[in-house]
Amino acid sequence: MSRTAGQVRVLHVNDCAFTAENLLKVAQARGLPWELLPLAASGQAWVGSLARARRAGLGAVWLARLAKRSWRVDLLHVHFATVVHHTRVIPRRYVLHAHGTDVRTLQYDDRYGPIIRRAMSGAAALVYSTPDLAEHTLPSRPDAIYLPVPIDIDGAPAWSPKTRPRVFFASRWDNAKGLPSQLAVAQQLLRAVGPDVTVTGLDWGPAADAAREVGVRLLPRRDHAGYLSLLAASQVVVGQSSGILAASDLEALAIGVPVVMTASHSLYAEDPPPVLDLAAATTDDAVDQVMAALADPAAFASRQQGRAWVAAHHSAPAQVDRLLELYSSLV
Repeated sequence: MSRTAGQVRVLHVNDCAFTAENLLKVAQARGLPWELLPLAASGQAWVGSLARARRAGLGAVWLARLAKRSWRVDLLHVHFATVVHHTRVIPRRYVLHAHGTDVRTLQYDDRYGPIIRRAMSGAAALVYSTPDLAEHTLPSRPDAIYLPVPIDIDGAPAWSPKTRPRVFFASRWDNAKGLPSQLAVAQQLLRAVGPDVTVTGLDWGPAADAAREVGVRLLPRRDHAGYLSLLAASQVVVGQSSGILAASDLEALAIGVPVVMTASHSLYAEDPPPVLDLAAATTDDAVDQVMAALADPAAFASRQQGRAWVAAHHSAPAQVDRLLELYSSLV
Protein backbone atom coordinates (compact mmCIF):
# COMPACT_ATOMS: atom_id res chain seq x y z
CA MET A 1 0.00 0.00 0.00
CA SER A 2 1.45 3.35 -0.99
CA ARG A 3 1.67 6.07 1.63
CA THR A 4 1.92 9.82 1.44
CA ALA A 5 4.95 11.41 3.07
CA GLY A 6 2.97 12.33 6.18
CA GLN A 7 1.72 8.77 6.63
CA VAL A 8 5.08 6.99 6.71
CA ARG A 9 5.54 5.56 10.19
CA VAL A 10 9.09 5.88 11.47
CA LEU A 11 10.83 4.75 14.64
CA HIS A 12 13.99 6.70 15.46
CA VAL A 13 16.39 4.48 17.36
CA ASN A 14 18.95 6.19 19.63
CA ASP A 15 19.79 9.88 19.68
CA CYS A 16 22.99 11.88 19.16
CA ALA A 17 23.46 15.57 19.95
CA PHE A 18 19.67 15.88 20.43
CA THR A 19 19.16 15.38 16.69
CA ALA A 20 16.32 12.89 17.07
CA GLU A 21 14.76 14.91 19.89
CA ASN A 22 14.69 18.08 17.80
CA LEU A 23 13.32 16.25 14.78
CA LEU A 24 10.63 14.50 16.82
CA LYS A 25 9.54 17.74 18.46
CA VAL A 26 8.68 19.18 15.05
CA ALA A 27 7.24 15.92 13.72
CA GLN A 28 4.93 15.40 16.67
CA ALA A 29 3.73 19.01 16.52
CA ARG A 30 2.70 18.29 12.92
CA GLY A 31 1.00 15.04 13.87
CA LEU A 32 3.49 12.86 11.99
CA PRO A 33 3.67 9.20 13.09
CA TRP A 34 7.28 9.31 14.22
CA GLU A 35 8.51 7.81 17.49
CA LEU A 36 11.77 7.61 19.43
CA LEU A 37 13.33 4.65 21.21
CA PRO A 38 16.48 5.65 23.18
CA LEU A 39 19.17 3.10 23.89
CA ALA A 40 18.73 1.03 27.03
CA ALA A 41 21.67 2.48 28.96
CA SER A 42 24.21 4.45 27.00
CA GLY A 43 27.20 6.27 28.43
CA GLN A 44 27.64 3.94 31.41
CA ALA A 45 30.67 1.92 32.46
CA TRP A 46 29.97 -1.79 32.84
CA VAL A 47 32.75 -3.14 35.05
CA GLY A 48 32.52 -6.53 36.75
CA SER A 49 30.45 -9.63 36.15
CA LEU A 50 27.33 -8.33 37.89
CA ALA A 51 27.38 -5.10 35.88
CA ARG A 52 27.82 -7.01 32.63
CA ALA A 53 24.94 -9.32 33.56
CA ARG A 54 22.75 -6.28 34.25
CA ARG A 55 23.74 -4.80 30.94
CA ALA A 56 22.78 -8.02 29.16
CA GLY A 57 19.42 -8.00 30.92
CA LEU A 58 18.72 -4.39 29.97
CA GLY A 59 19.74 -5.17 26.41
CA ALA A 60 17.33 -8.10 26.19
CA VAL A 61 14.44 -5.99 27.47
CA TRP A 62 15.35 -3.17 25.07
CA LEU A 63 15.50 -5.56 22.12
CA ALA A 64 12.05 -6.90 23.00
CA ARG A 65 10.70 -3.33 23.07
CA LEU A 66 12.35 -2.61 19.74
CA ALA A 67 10.82 -5.73 18.19
CA LYS A 68 7.34 -4.88 19.48
CA ARG A 69 7.44 -1.26 18.32
CA SER A 70 9.03 -2.04 14.96
CA TRP A 71 5.95 -3.96 13.83
CA ARG A 72 3.96 -0.70 13.93
CA VAL A 73 6.31 1.24 11.65
CA ASP A 74 7.43 1.29 8.03
CA LEU A 75 11.02 2.34 8.63
CA LEU A 76 13.67 2.50 11.31
CA HIS A 77 15.86 5.59 11.45
CA VAL A 78 19.00 4.46 13.26
CA HIS A 79 21.30 7.09 14.75
CA PHE A 80 25.00 6.10 14.87
CA ALA A 81 26.28 3.23 12.76
CA THR A 82 27.24 0.81 15.54
CA VAL A 83 23.61 0.73 16.72
CA VAL A 84 22.71 -1.22 13.56
CA HIS A 85 24.61 -4.14 15.11
CA HIS A 86 21.77 -4.30 17.66
CA THR A 87 18.85 -3.57 15.32
CA ARG A 88 20.01 -5.96 12.59
CA VAL A 89 17.71 -8.75 13.79
CA ILE A 90 14.62 -6.61 13.16
CA PRO A 91 13.16 -7.22 9.67
CA ARG A 92 12.65 -3.57 8.80
CA ARG A 93 14.33 -1.32 6.27
CA TYR A 94 16.37 1.39 7.92
CA VAL A 95 17.81 4.81 7.31
CA LEU A 96 21.28 5.10 8.81
CA HIS A 97 22.19 8.49 10.30
CA ALA A 98 25.98 8.91 10.58
CA HIS A 99 26.92 11.44 13.24
CA GLY A 100 30.71 11.64 13.19
CA THR A 101 32.91 9.30 15.18
CA ASP A 102 31.13 6.27 13.75
CA VAL A 103 32.18 6.86 10.13
CA ARG A 104 35.06 9.28 10.73
CA THR A 105 36.97 7.07 13.18
CA LEU A 106 35.41 3.71 14.01
CA GLN A 107 34.97 2.84 10.34
CA TYR A 108 38.75 2.47 10.10
CA ASP A 109 39.14 0.50 13.32
CA ASP A 110 39.93 -3.22 13.05
CA ARG A 111 37.24 -4.13 15.57
CA TYR A 112 34.40 -1.84 14.52
CA GLY A 113 35.19 -1.35 10.85
CA PRO A 114 33.32 -4.41 9.55
CA ILE A 115 30.27 -3.49 11.67
CA ILE A 116 30.24 0.07 10.36
CA ARG A 117 30.66 -0.93 6.74
CA ARG A 118 27.90 -3.54 6.95
CA ALA A 119 25.61 -0.96 8.51
CA MET A 120 26.36 1.52 5.72
CA SER A 121 25.93 -0.95 2.88
CA GLY A 122 22.70 -2.42 4.27
CA ALA A 123 20.91 0.89 4.80
CA ALA A 124 18.01 1.83 2.55
CA ALA A 125 19.43 5.35 2.74
CA LEU A 126 22.39 6.98 4.45
CA VAL A 127 22.40 10.53 5.80
CA TYR A 128 25.30 12.30 7.50
CA SER A 129 25.20 15.25 9.87
CA THR A 130 28.30 17.37 9.15
CA PRO A 131 29.85 18.23 5.77
CA ASP A 132 33.26 16.74 6.58
CA LEU A 133 31.66 13.29 6.67
CA ALA A 134 31.16 13.33 2.90
CA GLU A 135 34.67 11.95 2.37
CA HIS A 136 33.89 9.08 4.76
CA THR A 137 30.51 8.11 3.30
CA LEU A 138 30.40 8.93 -0.40
CA PRO A 139 33.15 6.51 -1.48
CA SER A 140 31.03 3.54 -0.37
CA ARG A 141 27.61 5.21 -0.64
CA PRO A 142 27.56 7.76 -3.47
CA ASP A 143 23.88 8.29 -2.70
CA ALA A 144 24.57 9.48 0.87
CA ILE A 145 22.77 12.70 1.77
CA TYR A 146 23.99 15.62 3.88
CA LEU A 147 21.33 16.40 6.51
CA PRO A 148 22.53 19.39 8.57
CA VAL A 149 22.29 19.13 12.35
CA PRO A 150 18.74 20.24 13.25
CA ILE A 151 18.58 22.97 15.88
CA ASP A 152 15.54 23.93 17.94
CA ILE A 153 15.94 27.64 17.30
CA ASP A 154 12.63 28.69 18.84
CA GLY A 155 13.42 26.69 21.98
CA ALA A 156 16.81 28.35 22.50
CA PRO A 157 16.99 30.44 25.70
CA ALA A 158 17.35 34.19 25.48
CA TRP A 159 20.89 35.54 25.63
CA SER A 160 21.24 37.04 29.11
CA PRO A 161 24.92 37.43 30.03
CA LYS A 162 25.97 37.77 33.65
CA THR A 163 27.35 41.09 34.89
CA ARG A 164 30.82 39.62 35.43
CA PRO A 165 32.28 38.96 31.97
CA ARG A 166 32.58 35.27 31.15
CA VAL A 167 34.16 33.44 28.24
CA PHE A 168 32.88 29.89 27.95
CA PHE A 169 34.64 27.11 26.04
CA ALA A 170 31.72 25.06 24.77
CA SER A 171 33.39 21.81 23.66
CA ARG A 172 34.78 18.87 25.52
CA TRP A 173 38.57 18.84 25.81
CA ASP A 174 39.38 16.26 23.17
CA ASN A 175 41.60 15.94 20.10
CA ALA A 176 38.44 15.48 18.02
CA LYS A 177 37.50 19.06 18.89
CA GLY A 178 40.81 20.63 17.91
CA LEU A 179 42.44 20.35 21.32
CA PRO A 180 45.88 21.91 20.60
CA SER A 181 44.25 25.04 19.20
CA GLN A 182 41.74 25.19 22.05
CA LEU A 183 44.46 25.03 24.68
CA ALA A 184 46.58 27.61 22.87
CA VAL A 185 43.65 30.03 22.67
CA ALA A 186 42.78 29.46 26.34
CA GLN A 187 46.33 30.03 27.51
CA GLN A 188 46.84 33.20 25.48
CA LEU A 189 43.38 34.50 26.35
CA LEU A 190 43.98 34.08 30.08
CA ARG A 191 47.08 36.25 29.79
CA ALA A 192 45.15 38.88 27.83
CA VAL A 193 41.99 39.29 29.92
CA GLY A 194 43.36 39.45 33.44
CA PRO A 195 41.40 38.69 36.62
CA ASP A 196 38.23 40.61 35.72
CA VAL A 197 37.08 38.03 33.14
CA THR A 198 36.18 34.47 34.05
CA VAL A 199 37.39 31.89 31.51
CA THR A 200 35.41 28.70 31.93
CA GLY A 201 34.65 25.38 30.30
CA LEU A 202 33.24 22.00 31.19
CA ASP A 203 35.06 19.34 33.19
CA TRP A 204 34.61 17.03 30.26
CA GLY A 205 36.92 15.10 27.97
CA PRO A 206 40.21 13.22 28.26
CA ALA A 207 42.25 16.45 28.30
CA ALA A 208 40.19 18.32 30.90
CA ASP A 209 43.15 18.31 33.26
CA ALA A 210 45.27 20.02 30.61
CA ALA A 211 42.69 22.82 30.38
CA ARG A 212 42.65 23.13 34.15
CA GLU A 213 46.44 23.37 34.22
CA VAL A 214 46.50 26.35 31.85
CA GLY A 215 44.02 28.13 34.11
CA VAL A 216 40.55 27.43 32.71
CA ARG A 217 37.94 27.18 35.47
CA LEU A 218 36.13 23.90 34.83
CA LEU A 219 32.47 23.45 35.72
CA PRO A 220 30.64 20.15 36.28
CA ARG A 221 28.70 18.70 33.37
CA ARG A 222 24.96 19.21 33.51
CA ASP A 223 21.80 18.34 31.61
CA HIS A 224 21.01 19.91 28.26
CA ALA A 225 18.89 22.73 29.67
CA GLY A 226 21.62 23.57 32.16
CA TYR A 227 24.22 23.54 29.41
CA LEU A 228 22.18 25.93 27.28
CA SER A 229 21.87 28.20 30.30
CA LEU A 230 25.67 28.33 30.53
CA LEU A 231 25.87 29.39 26.89
CA ALA A 232 23.17 32.03 27.35
CA ALA A 233 24.81 33.51 30.46
CA SER A 234 28.18 34.09 28.75
CA GLN A 235 29.50 37.21 27.06
CA VAL A 236 31.45 35.10 24.55
CA VAL A 237 31.44 31.40 23.60
CA VAL A 238 34.56 29.81 22.14
CA GLY A 239 33.66 26.95 19.84
CA GLN A 240 35.70 24.02 18.65
CA SER A 241 38.58 24.08 16.17
CA SER A 242 38.03 20.87 14.24
CA GLY A 243 36.80 22.50 11.04
CA ILE A 244 33.05 22.00 11.50
CA LEU A 245 30.24 23.45 13.58
CA ALA A 246 28.88 20.92 16.05
CA ALA A 247 25.52 21.11 17.79
CA SER A 248 26.92 23.12 20.71
CA ASP A 249 28.39 25.76 18.39
CA LEU A 250 25.14 26.00 16.46
CA GLU A 251 23.13 26.28 19.67
CA ALA A 252 25.31 29.16 20.84
CA LEU A 253 24.82 30.96 17.53
CA ALA A 254 21.07 30.34 17.76
CA ILE A 255 21.00 31.89 21.23
CA GLY A 256 22.69 34.97 19.81
CA VAL A 257 25.77 34.97 22.03
CA PRO A 258 29.00 36.00 20.22
CA VAL A 259 30.78 32.86 19.04
CA VAL A 260 34.50 32.78 18.28
CA MET A 261 35.82 29.66 16.56
CA THR A 262 37.36 28.40 13.35
CA ALA A 263 35.63 26.34 10.69
CA SER A 264 36.67 25.21 7.23
CA HIS A 265 34.81 27.64 5.01
CA SER A 266 35.48 25.33 2.06
CA LEU A 267 33.14 22.78 3.64
CA TYR A 268 30.39 25.41 3.71
CA ALA A 269 31.23 26.92 0.33
CA GLU A 270 27.64 27.90 -0.53
CA ASP A 271 27.33 30.16 2.53
CA PRO A 272 30.23 30.02 5.02
CA PRO A 273 29.34 30.40 8.70
CA PRO A 274 30.02 33.75 10.40
CA VAL A 275 33.17 32.53 12.14
CA LEU A 276 36.89 32.52 11.38
CA ASP A 277 38.16 30.44 8.45
CA LEU A 278 40.31 27.58 9.72
CA ALA A 279 42.55 27.83 6.67
CA ALA A 280 43.64 31.38 7.47
CA ALA A 281 43.06 32.12 11.16
CA THR A 282 45.73 32.01 13.86
CA THR A 283 45.57 31.81 17.63
CA ASP A 284 46.15 35.58 17.70
CA ASP A 285 43.14 36.09 15.43
CA ALA A 286 40.90 34.04 17.72
CA VAL A 287 42.07 35.86 20.85
CA ASP A 288 41.67 39.25 19.12
CA GLN A 289 38.08 38.34 18.23
CA VAL A 290 37.31 37.31 21.81
CA MET A 291 38.70 40.61 23.08
CA ALA A 292 36.65 42.54 20.51
CA ALA A 293 33.51 40.67 21.57
CA LEU A 294 34.20 41.34 25.23
CA ALA A 295 34.58 45.07 24.50
CA ASP A 296 31.05 45.26 23.06
CA PRO A 297 29.22 41.90 23.05
CA ALA A 298 25.96 43.30 21.68
CA ALA A 299 27.65 44.98 18.74
CA PHE A 300 29.67 41.85 17.94
CA ALA A 301 26.53 39.68 18.05
CA SER A 302 24.68 42.15 15.83
CA ARG A 303 27.42 41.96 13.21
CA GLN A 304 27.69 38.20 13.44
CA GLN A 305 23.98 37.47 12.92
CA GLY A 306 24.51 33.92 14.12
CA ARG A 307 20.86 33.16 14.76
CA ALA A 308 19.91 34.13 11.20
CA TRP A 309 22.63 31.88 9.75
CA VAL A 310 21.50 28.91 11.83
CA ALA A 311 17.88 29.54 10.84
CA ALA A 312 18.89 29.55 7.17
CA HIS A 313 20.86 26.30 7.31
CA HIS A 314 19.99 24.26 10.41
CA SER A 315 16.35 24.76 11.33
CA ALA A 316 14.69 21.56 12.55
CA PRO A 317 11.51 22.09 10.45
CA ALA A 318 13.56 22.26 7.26
CA GLN A 319 15.31 18.97 8.09
CA VAL A 320 11.97 17.32 8.85
CA ASP A 321 10.76 18.40 5.40
CA ARG A 322 13.80 16.78 3.81
CA LEU A 323 13.27 13.56 5.74
CA LEU A 324 9.61 13.44 4.73
CA GLU A 325 10.69 13.47 1.10
CA LEU A 326 13.31 10.79 1.74
CA TYR A 327 10.99 8.51 3.73
CA SER A 328 8.30 8.77 1.06
CA SER A 329 10.79 7.68 -1.61
CA LEU A 330 11.68 4.57 0.40
CA VAL A 331 8.18 3.28 1.17
